[in-house]
Parts: sequence; structure tokens; C-alpha cells
Amino acid sequence: MPEQHLFNAISAAGTAFCEHELMLRRFVSILGSLFVGCAAHPSSPPNAPVDALNSGVILVPRVVVTEGSARSLDELFAEAQMLEAAGRFQDAAPKFRRVFELEPRGRLAMQALFHAASAADEAGLLEASLKDYDKFYRSFPEHELSLAALVRTARLLIHLEKWARAGEVADVLLARLDTLADLARVAAYSAKALALIAVADDEHAAYFVEKGRQVLEALNLDAAGKLPSDAAPLYFALGEVRRLRADRIRFNPVPKEFGQVLEQRCQLLLDAQSAYSNSMRAYDAHWSAMAGFRVGELYHALHSDLMLVPAPAGATDVGKQRLFEGAMRLRYSVLLKKALSMMEHTVSMADRTGETSEWVNRARASRVALEEDVKKEQAAIDQLGFSRSDLQAALDRLTQKASGSH
Repeated sequence: MPEQHLFNAISAAGTAFCEHELMLRRFVSILGSLFVGCAAHPSSPPNAPVDALNSGVILVPRVVVTEGSARSLDELFAEAQMLEAAGRFQDAAPKFRRVFELEPRGRLAMQALFHAASAADEAGLLEASLKDYDKFYRSFPEHELSLAALVRTARLLIHLEKWARAGEVADVLLARLDTLADLARVAAYSAKALALIAVADDEHAAYFVEKGRQVLEALNLDAAGKLPSDAAPLYFALGEVRRLRADRIRFNPVPKEFGQVLEQRCQLLLDAQSAYSNSMRAYDAHWSAMAGFRVGELYHALHSDLMLVPAPAGATDVGKQRLFEGAMRLRYSVLLKKALSMMEHTVSMADRTGETSEWVNRARASRVALEEDVKKEQAAIDQLGFSRSDLQAALDRLTQKASGSH
């Protein structure tokens, strides 16, 4: 992430500056002059040691003795930096963490802990990264980077689907809303919305989703094309709001205005699909897998609910009831095929990108089940004893009747 490069530059520049100033001080002391000390390292915590140069004390770097080596903390930190610069984040993270653990209030502690969290994040060690960011925020709450650590914590929590904790962190961030950058505000709104969705509070979740969308709109980031990564969870949350509302519309018992109610359910499905599709525009395989699974699930759920619709009162004999069943199966079998297509696309995307989350596993399992459901649906239609033309004619009559009553 960008901050780690900034840390590298600050650390290197600070170290070189202090070395040169030490030499200058020695020459100047001969002449009886004093210069301003450089002990206030750009990233030193408030409780850093007293300026050794001004006090006349020479500080010797603390040496860490391990099996087969003896290095100073500076050397251990520098080694971690080299690994990080080389992209070896998995190796760098524990070394940065070790520097912090050895001197949690030392002059390198703050840098080391933030680097450890960032490197673990880059390495995909999300639980470790989350722990380090949380520790950073608690250890250095007044530091300017504590807010960045908290924002990254929120992003990790929603990625890991720790909804309740994400909501708690979002509350802290939203209380400091004026200090947040634009996309950090979007992350906070997303975390809060998803936490509310987890407890089926779509009404309040919708409010925070809309606040996030207003930020994107003001920045013109919701236009066509690729969306920023923070937009993925926000639009996923919007899809979840609409999904929850669609799921509350059922057809058994048959509503008085069946056609109107069905239209409402279908519109919510399409609106949810649109939101999930926008989530995919961030090109994040994790959120795309989540969104793809949800779209397929929406079509499958609609099909299942429609198949529970009982035959009309006029279908008094078995023949008419079977004809009604066949017409319904013929008409809505397309929903099963749409659901299957979405699961296939989701699995294919995961195979291309290497995404291996639980959502991909769910999509794979659903694909297998849907393949079987499609076969069963066709077999059920064939076993009813009506030709496709007979079923289509019955379907047309039902449509005309529904249109007349509407």
C-alpha cells in the first residue's frame, strides 16, 4: 500500500540525516557551538528517549541475539525493509513484528508495527494484518497513522465478514467523519451498512449505502468503467438491501394482486442484480464471487417460491391442476437456467483469478445442484403428459386472464 513506500523514504532519509549531523556536532563541539539535535526522528513516538547528543551520552543500538546471529534492532528493521522492498511480504512481516515486540515503546516501534500490518496484508495474511492494525491503533492512538490503521481495519473486517466488529469500527470512524478522506468515508459507510444487513436491518443500512453513494457521485467515481475498490462492498451492500426486500415478497398464500406483486418482486431482483453488477466493476475477485453467487441465488429463490403457488380455484380436477403445474414449470424454468448460468460464470471467474473463498465453494456446490434441478424440471414437464404446445396454450390463457384481471 502507498504508506509503506512513504515509510521507506522517511526512514532512509532520517537515518542518513542523523548520521551526518552527528559528525557535524563533533566538529562544532570543538568550536564550542551547539546545533539543534536530530533525536526527534520523523516517526518517533512521543515517549522517545532523551536526545543522546544533547545530553552527551552515546546510545549503542540494542543488540538482538538469536541462534546463529547477533544484530541490532536497526539491522533487523533494515533487513525487514529490504524484504518488503523486494516484495517478500510474508518474510518481512514477522521481522517487522519482532522489532516492535522487542521494544514496543522504542523509536522504531511505531514504524515496525505499521509495516508489519501492511506487509501481512500484502501477503494475504489477513488475520495477522488485522491483529497488527488493531494493536497499532491501541498502542499509538494519537499518531496520525492511527486513523489509517482504523480504516484498514474496517476494510479487513468486511472482507473477512466479521460484520459486528466492522460495525463497531465504523461507528468510531463515523464519529471522526470530517477527518476522513473521501474513499475512507465510503469504507466506513460500507462497513456500517453491511453490519446492519447482517441483522436484517435493511432500512437503516440503506441510509448508509446512500451516504456512500453520494460521496462516489460527488467525485464522479460512479460513472461507467472501473470503480475504486472501496465501491465494491458499498454496491454489494446495496444489492443486499434489495435482496432482503425481495425475499419478503412471497406467493403462497396467493396475494390478491398476484401480477402486481410478482412484478414488484421481479423489479427488486433486477435492481439487486444491477447493484451486484456494479460491485463487480471494481474488478475484485472476492467481491465479484460474492456478487455472482447472490445473483444466481436470487433467480433460484424466485423459481422456488413461484413453484409453491397453488393451482387456482377453478382447477377442480387433477387434469387441470397438472396442466397448471406444467404451464408454471414451462414459464419459469428459465429462472433455473439463469441461476445456473450465473453460478457457472462465477466459478469460471474464480478459476481464472485464483479466487478460493467460501463463496466460490458455495457457487460450485450450487452449480451442481442447479444442474440436477434443471434436469428434474425437464423430466417433470415431460411426465405431466402434455405437449409443449398444450402447455404454452394454457400459459397464454393464464397470461390473458391475469392481464384482464389487472
